[in-house]
Amino acid sequence: MTPGSIAILGAGPVGLEAALAAAEAGWAFTVFESSSDVAGNVRSWGHVQLFTPWSMNVSSRVRARLAEVGREPPNGEEYPTGDQLVDQVFEPLAEAPEISPHVQLDTRILEISRDGLLKNDEIGTGVRARHTFRLLVRDAGGQERVEYADIVLDCTGTYDNPNALGLGGIAAPGERAADDYIIRRIPDFEAPILKGDAPGWGGMRILLVGSGHSAQTVARDLLGVIERVPETRVTWTIRSASPTFGAVENDALPARDSLVEQARALAYGSDSPFDVRLGRSVHALETGPDGIIVSLRAEDGSIEHVLVDRIISMTGSVGDARMYRQLQVHECYATSGPMNLAAALLASSSADCLTQESQGADTLKNPEPDFYILGSKSYGRNSTFLLRVGWAQVDEVFSLLGTSPPVVPAHA
Repeated sequence: MTPGSIAILGAGPVGLEAALAAAEAGWAFTVFESSSDVAGNVRSWGHVQLFTPWSMNVSSRVRARLAEVGREPPNGEEYPTGDQLVDQVFEPLAEAPEISPHVQLDTRILEISRDGLLKNDEIGTGVRARHTFRLLVRDAGGQERVEYADIVLDCTGTYDNPNALGLGGIAAPGERAADDYIIRRIPDFEAPILKGDAPGWGGMRILLVGSGHSAQTVARDLLGVIERVPETRVTWTIRSASPTFGAVENDALPARDSLVEQARALAYGSDSPFDVRLGRSVHALETGPDGIIVSLRAEDGSIEHVLVDRIISMTGSVGDARMYRQLQVHECYATSGPMNLAAALLASSSADCLTQESQGADTLKNPEPDFYILGSKSYGRNSTFLLRVGWAQVDEVFSLLGTSPPVVPAHA
């Protein structure tokens, strides 16, 4: 990579926003995407309809650039699916001539360090900024190589790093052995459950774990499966004995409000077709010839068992910090987000994503110079991230970097 170069990790909504901003400012950059196409994580839930409209899912920067090439996406209050976002926004943007040559697909960042330095070298001296970042990269063929950059923007998100299923956030005994029977993404119920399965979920015994909006989406879709095949059995276990399902008073998003109301009806309704277990957590799993025996532990410590064929784990996700363990990144002990931003978010009274605003450029700084975590990964375990915050973060980072790249590299 050339002097004054930026490594952008992830070709999702925030990574591509950063790529376009870098191109506009004249920075040399490379986008590294682990999937075989841009926005691979979005494509993996492409069948899911968002509860935010088109107007909230495309930035003004991206919309203006797509309009220039005659590919402007819809801007109304209809709700796109993940596939529509990729087809009408992210793929056309990635094909733009100022971006396309700089995107490396099927390329995973394994580890990042400072060239010639260890994590504990040059603490607070400013010397680290004069050493390039060294990135260990693996391509689609499994070959590893080293890339270099002066600035790193980690936009890898959280979706590819789901939380464990078990009690207390760690894997339950037997969880790893049962991994082939656990689905950790919102399924397409019209497709095969897992590789080698016949299409359709009808007639299965299914355990759904979680209560967030992803779990609510799965519950809603499972209703359709039960309507088609009444023999389908769904057990829904929720850690809280009285979940709120993230309800927002006078919700400005009707689709989200409807999803929450439907979840409440399924959890508390007397005519619910689900076997709902409130105040229960997954204690252990045992894989046997007749299915998976799941031990559920109640708040009083009592154990009950359910026998299922498949488990849908909607227990959330958090960004993978392993790639930068050799960098000086100060993480929040509670949320796993970068400390400056995490502290600002914890001090904020805003609990709904719609009221979230960017917390300012200084909150994006790390002890490691020129290393920035952007997008949903920057929020750690805080679930109130909204795309417009990611777009604002991109603007703030480039305000810190300056309007034009340096002529001489900082490490010279």
